[in-house]
Amino acid sequence: MTEPQTVESGHLQVDQVNSLVSAAGVDGARAILDAFQRSTNDLLASLTEGVRGGALDDASRDAHAVKGSAANVGAQTLSETAALIEKACKAGDAAAAAGMLAEAQSMFDLFCVHFEAHLEQF
Repeated sequence: MTEPQTVESGHLQVDQVNSLVSAAGVDGARAILDAFQRSTNDLLASLTEGVRGGALDDASRDAHAVKGSAANVGAQTLSETAALIEKACKAGDAAAAAGMLAEAQSMFDLFCVHFEAHLEQF
C-alpha cells in the first residue's frame, strides 16, 4: 500500500480527504463522496436553472450550498468557483454567473475523479 499524500493537488485538498478517511474509514469516505455527488449534482442543476432563468436569489443560495459542501469535502477549487458565482448572483450579474457554470461543473467532475483515485491509495 502506498503512503497517502499529505499535500494539496489542484482539485483536491488531500489533507481534508485524509481527515475524512481517518474519521470515517475508506468506505465511509466513499459514502460521503456518494452523498456529495448526489447533492451537488442536484444543486448544480438548480443553480444553472436559476442563473439561466433569472432567479438569482435562488441561484445565490444554491451557490452558497455548493461552496460550503465543497469546502467540507476538500473540493477547494469548486468551493472558490461557487463563491464567485454566489457573489455574481448577489450583485445581479447573471452573465458573470452564467460564464462560470461550466467551470463549476468541470471542477466538480475533476474533484470526484481525484477523490476516488486518492481513496485507491488506502
